[in-house]
Amino acid sequence: MGTTSTTIINSLKIAYSTAIYRHGTKTFPDIMTAYVAPVKEYASTTYTKADIDRAFGNGWITEDEYAETVGGEDVETDV
Repeated sequence: MGTTSTTIINSLKIAYSTAIYRHGTKTFPDIMTAYVAPVKEYASTTYTKADIDRAFGNGWITEDEYAETVGGEDVETDV
C-alpha cells in the first residue's frame, strides 16, 4: 500500500480530455483522480482557448477547472 504511483495511459488521457472538453460527455468527477492533472495539462497544450472557453460556457468544466487548464491566476479575461 506504500505505492500510490499510477501509470497514465496516453490514449485514455486523450479520450478523457476529448470527452470532457470537446463533447461534454464526462466531467472530472467521472474520471480516475490520477488522470485529472494530466488531462488538464493535455487540454491546455492541445486545445484552443476557444475550445476550452466553449467547455466552460457549456458547463462541462467548472470555473476552477477552467482556471487550472488555462493557467490559473495568470489568465486575463476579455470581459
